[in-house]
Amino acid sequence: MSNIPLNPRTPPTSGFTAQPSPPPSPRATARRIRPRGAVAALVTAVIGALLIWAVAVPLGGLDLELAASGQSVGPASIIGAVLIGGAAAWLLLALLIRLRRGRAWWTAVAVAVLVLSLTGPPLSGAGGAVLVTLELMHLVVGIVLILGLRRSAVRQVGAGRTVIGEAS
Repeated sequence: MSNIPLNPRTPPTSGFTAQPSPPPSPRATARRIRPRGAVAALVTAVIGALLIWAVAVPLGGLDLELAASGQSVGPASIIGAVLIGGAAAWLLLALLIRLRRGRAWWTAVAVAVLVLSLTGPPLSGAGGAVLVTLELMHLVVGIVLILGLRRSAVRQVGAGRTVIGEAS
């Protein structure tokens, strides 16, 4: 039998064809965290918080100090808090994505932590413009970390093509 196709639109085969592999099932697909994406989320969160601080303190003349403790909020404390919180979020994501629906569980925990973090500034005695600035920082950092880290958890898939042998 010859290698002439019956359908003129179908090219002749050489014995092996490369076909796209079927999409992986959601249960069988493992996830991994793209380090570049996670680092980008951390850096973006730091930059966002520092921009809010720069507008409020040097440009706006606001004294960003907590009344109860007398602690001043400056760039060093902002960078440290964002990096520690972001690293903790990244670690939790790395642990939870191994579970079925782990990314969804991580998102729920992250949103709950963000909501709880919003209670910190009022409980520390902040009020007025200081309270608004601190709450805005919390929201920006939390939203950037949640969206950025969630997006960095990607499916692990192969090259996307499988070679299938044909019997001649």
